[in-house]
Amino acid sequence: MMDFTWYILGVLTGGVLYGMYLFSEKFVLNWLSWCGLGAGAGLILFSIAWGVGAVLEGVPRAGSMGVLLFGLPGLIVLTLTIRRILSQEEVAR
Repeated sequence: MMDFTWYILGVLTGGVLYGMYLFSEKFVLNWLSWCGLGAGAGLILFSIAWGVGAVLEGVPRAGSMGVLLFGLPGLIVLTLTIRRILSQEEVAR
């Protein structure tokens, strides 16, 4: 079962990287934007891996706490970064 989990996580990572590439084609990104997108996406993917791994090992409470403690900051960082990128695009117009 863990092999399938790693396969799905690899597919998700590839999809996130492709999405970031498409996002960079549409908007101009500086180093801070790339760092924010990478950190946010990395934290979210890490929280998914943590949660699934913990549930498969039989400790669902640790899994849910890991998703909360890693996923929520990832969502916040990703949201703030995207809002910053979009606000810079509005100023440039």
